This record gives sequence, C-alpha cells and structure tokens, in this order.
Amino acid sequence: MNEPSWKRRVAEVRALGTPRGRRRYGWTALEGLRVVERAWRAGCRPHFVLADARFLRTEDARSRDLREGLETAGVELIPVPDDTFSDLTDGRDLGGLIAAVDLPHGPPLSTLVSTPGPRALFLACLSVLDPGNLGALARTAHAAGARALLLAASSDPFHPRAVRTSMGSLFRLPVVEWSRPVELFEALAEQGVKTVGAVTQGGVPMQKIEPGDGPLAVLLGSEAHGLQPAELERLDGRVTLPMADGVDSLSINAAAAVLLYGLRDSGQL
Repeated sequence: MNEPSWKRRVAEVRALGTPRGRRRYGWTALEGLRVVERAWRAGCRPHFVLADARFLRTEDARSRDLREGLETAGVELIPVPDDTFSDLTDGRDLGGLIAAVDLPHGPPLSTLVSTPGPRALFLACLSVLDPGNLGALARTAHAAGARALLLAASSDPFHPRAVRTSMGSLFRLPVVEWSRPVELFEALAEQGVKTVGAVTQGGVPMQKIEPGDGPLAVLLGSEAHGLQPAELERLDGRVTLPMADGVDSLSINAAAAVLLYGLRDSGQL
C-alpha cells in the first residue's frame, strides 16, 4: 500500500478515538493481539488492520495464525512505520496491530429476555462515566454468564479504553443502551425483569435476596454517587455487601463481580 493510503487509514483510526469519528464511520478500533484475536473468533471481520513490522514478521504461533487467517479472508493488512504505530498506541505494547471494525448492535431487550436457555441475568449500569469501568464491567458480566450489559446515561461502551479493558467481551456480550435511566426501568418492567440494586447501606445481605423465578437485572449506579433516590424507588430489592470498618464502598467492578457470582453460585439463579 502506498504512503498516502496508509496515512489515510491512520487518520481514520485516529478519528475512531472520538465519539464523532465512531458515529461518522460506524466503526471502532481494536488494539492489540488478544482483543483482535477474540473479536475475530467471535466473527468480527475488520475493514482493515494496521500492523507494525514486528507483527508482520513474527513467527509466534498466535500472531502467525491470526495474520494468516486475516490474509486468507482478504482483510487488508497495512504496514505502518513503528514510530507512527507507537504514537497511535501511546507506546502501549499489546501486540502490534489495530483493527477497524463495525460497531456491534445488540438485539432488543425483548429478544434477550425471550431467548431460550438458563434464566436471564443482566448487569445494568446507570450513569457509569469511566470508559475503563464499562470495559471491565462488560468482561465481568460476560465471564459471570450475564445475558447482556444494559446501559443508561453512561459513557460510550466502544470508547477505545472500554474496548481494550473488555478484552474482547464487548464483541461477544450484547450491549443495549438507553439515554435516560427512566427508559431503562420502563423497558425492564415491560419485559417482566426484576431489579436488584446495589447500595452501600440499607440493603439486605445477598443471601437474603429473593429473586423470584423470572429474569433478573443487577443494577449499579455511578462511580461517585451510586443509584439516585428516584432510581432506588423503582427497585424491586436492594442489596448491601458487608465491608470492613472504615471502608464505605467497593470499586464498581468488584461489586459487580461479587454480586453476579454470588447470586449465581448461591443457587438463587
């Protein structure tokens, strides 16, 4: 590929670092061997891949297999000078490739609720503003067997930092978004999804949650303020995790992991 062309592709990847650029192209950027590899295995076909010299030359089995798979599928592998690549990644060394891929679109909540299988469990996040937290929450929800990640008034889940932190889970776990928390609550009520919200005090211990028999959503509020009073009023239940003296909260991802795994392993789901 000639120089003007690789420069154009680099400019496009830079644009994908902004919400405006992602909306313009309908793409997001995946950085690093593991994330691209997992998205590829999930059936995500890149429009093109930027690669540094090491990735193009390496005989490491994983890198070679991915490279050969992309080439066989006709995906354009574009060599980029090492200094330019390092600038794109802010010096991160995650495997020497960046892929431009379509933004995933999750199915509607009604489809997710009605899909046959184990009882539907959802992780719902309201006003979570740190993209890194959203990526970590997606990874945790995926690992814990949640059916989808539900978001309201939150950061862009396909921000580059969210995508990196999710380690590919954002391309395997459906994500459904609403502009306002009230819209999320209305959608959950319409589909008969029971809601349990995490609160720092005043909730019941996890062992005393009575989730019933239908679909269940575990709700988390913003990193700084948690669930708001109007949101608390709409919950079917509240849960508080015990903590040591002098500690007023867990990190949002730690709380999600404890709740999702605790509910699953306690036999309550």
